[in-house]
Amino acid sequence: MLNTGSWKDFKFGDLISSINKGFAYTKEELTFVPTGENSLPFVTRTERNNCSEGFVLRNGLNYEAGNAIVIGDTTATVSYQPSPFVCGDHIVVVRADWLNESRGLFITTLLQKEKYRYCYGRAFIVQSILQTSIKLPTTASGEIAWQWIDDYINSFNLSTLITQNLSIKNKVDSSKWKNFKIGDLFRLEIGKNKSQENLPEGDSYLYIGAKKSQNGVMLRCGYDSNLMSNGNCIVFICNGQGSVGYCNYMDRPFIGTSDLVMGYNPNLNKYNGMFLVSVIDLQRPKFSFGRKWKIHLKETIIKLPATEEGSPDWLYMEEYIKSLPYGDCL
Repeated sequence: MLNTGSWKDFKFGDLISSINKGFAYTKEELTFVPTGENSLPFVTRTERNNCSEGFVLRNGLNYEAGNAIVIGDTTATVSYQPSPFVCGDHIVVVRADWLNESRGLFITTLLQKEKYRYCYGRAFIVQSILQTSIKLPTTASGEIAWQWIDDYINSFNLSTLITQNLSIKNKVDSSKWKNFKIGDLFRLEIGKNKSQENLPEGDSYLYIGAKKSQNGVMLRCGYDSNLMSNGNCIVFICNGQGSVGYCNYMDRPFIGTSDLVMGYNPNLNKYNGMFLVSVIDLQRPKFSFGRKWKIHLKETIIKLPATEEGSPDWLYMEEYIKSLPYGDCL
């Protein structure tokens, strides 16, 4: 865990060299294509895929150079764009002499914390961006410790993902899928930890809670054999505010809260696990307004592709995920 107690406040506007609105395009003005040499990411106010809604043909377009921090001024969505890109509406482009990929990723993570101040119609306008204060590590002389930031981000061994799957080759036909009960598909186990105060000290294992974002990870902790759950499972979120009815796939041993139920099947792997999570998440609307999933989990019915013998088609689910863009990078 980072100790930020000695970090200092800096006004974002004092750190940058330029800030401007990007040239805006609508989807109707663009031609969407698979990623390739003649395509550019279309950067919008979406939160997904590094704020990109896909790739567009670059011919004749006004586009922005890469190595920029990009902000959606009505949504406070923030991303770092390493390469040239095309802007959607309400996009602000920020540049600085010190900017590179590692620093861009670090700063955008800090700016993303501002998002929750700009809801309900309050826009993250240019003036607000300039006045935003962020805490940064400093050297002994009080200057920003850019080299420390570079080293910290590079310690994660990040690399650009490159996929050979440029488009979805097989559209899903669910007309012949069959119904399966979750209780028949999985051996179910309840999470073993009832209080965060019980967690062992350390950072070698993940503590998983009742949330959908960040794959349910709450924090890191140590090992306790009495609290551990095995990995390679579907994690059903059965209690908690805002996430009941969702699920995640967890690939490694972890400690889970008692709000969770873990589902195990010997045929499960990370590929068909991703497929199952997408299908099971469709059950979410049934478990709102205080209706607890744990009581109904075993009897919950989901539709899955099936073999001629009537069993779940685990291989089809695996191969479908592998065929998707970036499915070959999992």
